[in-house]
Amino acid sequence: MPDRSAATSDATTRRVPDLVWIAWLVAAGILVVLTVNVVRHLAAGGAHEHPSAALFRAGESRTLRPLLGSALITEWQVNAVALAVLALGLAWYVTGTVLLRRRTGEVWPWWRTACFAAGLAVSAYATCGAIAVYDQVLFSAHMIGHLALVMVAPALIVAGGPLRLAVTASRPATAGRIQRVTDSPVVALLTSPPVALACYAAVIVGSHLTGLMDAIMEHTWAGQVEHVVYLVVGYQFFVLVIGDEPIKWRLSTPVRWVLLAVAMAVDTFTGITLMLATEPVAMGTLPGLRVDPLDDTHTGGAIMWFWGDAIMALIMVVLVIGWLRTSGQSVRDRDSWLEQARDATLRDRTGDASGGDIDVDQARLAAYNEWLASLARHDQRH
Repeated sequence: MPDRSAATSDATTRRVPDLVWIAWLVAAGILVVLTVNVVRHLAAGGAHEHPSAALFRAGESRTLRPLLGSALITEWQVNAVALAVLALGLAWYVTGTVLLRRRTGEVWPWWRTACFAAGLAVSAYATCGAIAVYDQVLFSAHMIGHLALVMVAPALIVAGGPLRLAVTASRPATAGRIQRVTDSPVVALLTSPPVALACYAAVIVGSHLTGLMDAIMEHTWAGQVEHVVYLVVGYQFFVLVIGDEPIKWRLSTPVRWVLLAVAMAVDTFTGITLMLATEPVAMGTLPGLRVDPLDDTHTGGAIMWFWGDAIMALIMVVLVIGWLRTSGQSVRDRDSWLEQARDATLRDRTGDASGGDIDVDQARLAAYNEWLASLARHDQRH
């Protein structure tokens, strides 16, 4: 009788390359469609339309309705550069999950793939959806896009673990090269908590409370640079807060709470400052949109304050739930200063120099509990 498990394994192995080919064929098809769309808009626009419009804002409407309502769904533009990068990123990620299964037999967690895909979807909407269409004529819409690109999308992408996938799915030589890059002094410096937090604060404050925001609202190319900076800085920050990537820094849960709290303070300061502004952010004008620029600036500040803090608070709640579920099991928490202090105290009081994990080594755990019991007996006598 034929071995059914072997036949199933062979069928799975044959499907693995097929899925890789499909992923890259779809990505190539998207690139072709985007290229044709850009060429068509350049030809239709002639000498009067700037090339950046065809690359980043093709198909945007010249007469916009109020944003709230059906316009949130019906208004779209084609940011060809952003969509091309996102399509390639998704094809690369799918390839990584397939190669991981083929080479090691390990199945990449479905929730990581879902988080990564959701992060790309948020990025696509922030660059092509209604908030992108309106982001040069409404500061409030621009602020929603800002929160999506600096908080929501990076957090979801980090949860997808792209660096960890790259290391585990690659051949040993390639994985070693990737690991050497992530362990390099430059990456270690950029992902250190003080530098990552300082970069986040500098980008938030610098892009909103200086004249830089006026240039971003007025020039398409400046807005695209802003998108990239937001995504990079957001990843730089959240890789420390929620990531499990193969980098040098492994922060304990309380330290991650502190980082989130400081970031919330930066968001609050920026939002309140915008709400109290006496001069509006520069915004374009279009027929059909009767919006007071100063009022819309204040609305953008309120969005920054309330929704920015709400997103950070939600992430903090998720961290608390995860910490309660895995308390004492997380490598990050076992490496924290509190756990190190507990281990050092046990060694001093019991003379135990074995150096094992208190919560795993039964002998050390018994010695620790006996020491706690002796303290309790001492308190009862006194």
